[in-house]
Amino acid sequence: MRWNHKIGTLAVLLALGITMAGCGASSSTAGSTAAPAPSTTSSEAQETQKTEVQPMQGVLLSDPLSDGTYHISFESDKVWVGERKNTINDAVVYDYDRYTAPEIEALSEGDTIATHLNGTEETTALTVESIERENNYVTINGGIEEGGIDLCKEDDYYRTLTWDDFPVYYEVGVAKQLVMADDIELSDGAADFEADPVIVKGDRAVCDAMSNEEDGYGWNAGNTTVTIQNGEMTHVDRIWVP
Repeated sequence: MRWNHKIGTLAVLLALGITMAGCGASSSTAGSTAAPAPSTTSSEAQETQKTEVQPMQGVLLSDPLSDGTYHISFESDKVWVGERKNTINDAVVYDYDRYTAPEIEALSEGDTIATHLNGTEETTALTVESIERENNYVTINGGIEEGGIDLCKEDDYYRTLTWDDFPVYYEVGVAKQLVMADDIELSDGAADFEADPVIVKGDRAVCDAMSNEEDGYGWNAGNTTVTIQNGEMTHVDRIWVP
């Protein structure tokens, strides 16, 4: 009986040793197996792609200017009476940035937007660090007061916005000569916001009004637009500004 008891004990010890050896082998094998690296899905890759928003096509200079309405500035001594046609010489032509509504409404932090910041001639790629939306207004990077930009929705696009709701005008270039049509009309409301504008008709009368050295309101991008038809100015509009 004592011999059988020793044999039984030895058998139990051998069995335990084999079991422990097996567990050790299994643990070692599991530890040597590397976890698979996480794969980047196509949706995650799209989330990392950032949008670059560019302004819509603006004014293009040509000689003469194409049919349309333009914001301009000029000095009164650049209004000339010619032998055949009266002209405005060296008028500066302006435009402002416009953006498609879907692009602005999809804009988010990390995207970039190109703009003529503070009216500079060249565009600046502005990284969107913050964006706030309220009704039809969008404030990017704190707005113009903090070096960012403000936008407002107008028709089916967004445009730049500055004081008194005016756009941020930038210089496109110089029109060497703008020719007046014989029946050109000037609508001048610069003197009084509440009063009806003064209407001046005919190239000579308009020329005299615009070359008046005693005029104290000036002719600039914020208050002056001209309408071009068939290469000639047919209408000039000057409005009151604060």
